[in-house]
Amino acid sequence: MNQRHLTRRQLLGAASTAAIVSACSPFGGRDTSGDAGGSGGETKTIRFITPADLGLERELYTGFLKDFESANSGTKVTVTFEAWDDYMTKLPTLLAGGAIPDLIHQHMSIVQDYGQRGALLDLAPLMKRDNVDREAFVPELFDAFADGEKVYGIPKDCAAWGVYYNKGLFDKAGVEYPADDWTMEQFQQTVRDLTVDKAGRSPGDAGFDPRSIKQWGLNWLAPTPTESENSRGFVRAFGGDWYDEAYQATLIDQPPAHAQFEMFRRMRCVDGSTPSPSQELGQGDPFRAGLTAMTVAFHNADFFLREEKAKFDWGVTYLPSGPGGQFVPVGCSGWAIAADAKNPEGAWTLIKHLTSPEVQTKIAAQKRWGPSVRAAMDQLVRTDPKDGFVKVHVDPMRGKSDREVITFKFPANQSRIQQAYAANFDPIWTTCSTDDVAGAAQKTKQAVDTVLAS
Repeated sequence: MNQRHLTRRQLLGAASTAAIVSACSPFGGRDTSGDAGGSGGETKTIRFITPADLGLERELYTGFLKDFESANSGTKVTVTFEAWDDYMTKLPTLLAGGAIPDLIHQHMSIVQDYGQRGALLDLAPLMKRDNVDREAFVPELFDAFADGEKVYGIPKDCAAWGVYYNKGLFDKAGVEYPADDWTMEQFQQTVRDLTVDKAGRSPGDAGFDPRSIKQWGLNWLAPTPTESENSRGFVRAFGGDWYDEAYQATLIDQPPAHAQFEMFRRMRCVDGSTPSPSQELGQGDPFRAGLTAMTVAFHNADFFLREEKAKFDWGVTYLPSGPGGQFVPVGCSGWAIAADAKNPEGAWTLIKHLTSPEVQTKIAAQKRWGPSVRAAMDQLVRTDPKDGFVKVHVDPMRGKSDREVITFKFPANQSRIQQAYAANFDPIWTTCSTDDVAGAAQKTKQAVDTVLAS
């Protein structure tokens, strides 16, 4: 990511914009200043741990915490910034030990695991007490953090997924840019048309060599419910879903899931239209490097393309439609409070600060992270947005899209679920050593349903 420092002008500009939306607080106008402080000169400490990149991200949060301490006399926040992988390794140990943090970062892929094991505080009573309005946030994001009436986290950011396309590669191939209402069949054909071997042939042409690809049609996208919420946009479009409503059984043995699995298997193992792990190795992001014509991504793709001064123009459109409809998958991380936190009230007050319109506006103004609060969403839009950026990444978050916005609740025990998929599906599209999608799906279903039952 970009490591540049914020200038005084940028900070003042973000602050003045925040003043415009400050009246739209999701906390019903409740004054939260002083809630975390001690009385009679007592200093209350809030222990806070979160993953954050070096540079801009840590600088932003350091500033937010200083502002919080200034507004809450007698309160001290001790923060530990971690690299992402280090955080994921360290957090279980911390929660099992004596030095339990108060406020912690939770990605949507792990929050149910921690919540259902009793490691997280239910925030629903605090939300009710302080009139926290879900509609002030992107409401769909709460679905990933909820378990029945319980709420394990407050969304801290947002991401809406779409399909980015390289206009130059489309123009060179004489292929029309994707229409917003494109179908799954058109998507597959476009991927094929934009795949070219070193002799200039595409899948279906006589002599096409999938082992000698010069340009791929699409970045690889894991087509399973184990890596990202974006895969749910495809299986829903095919007319299915990953789990039943009660999360008691997986539905991957059903035709919609089979159709998705087979589509991606053919792309990688038959057409060679999406790169293999060995082909991607050392290439960085193949789309940003100009090696693939399309990628499924959220708004940070636009940020990095601009930061890296990409040598091509691009646009973004929706994921393709299918018999089940057309969807905008959204995801996020959130702030949670450890069940055994020593200062849960202080942690809750800090959550309210970090998800306030003022702070969220400063975050969105960097264009790198999406805000979870709707009042700050306009700040994500540049003065020169690319084709499709607003309708794909912003309007769905503001409740202004005619496409259905969906998220995904990753069930607990994700590591065991990932292992089951890897064992059975790696031969399908990683080594391409078998085409038995139905058999892999049935074996995986048996393993995953056992996990769900446990």
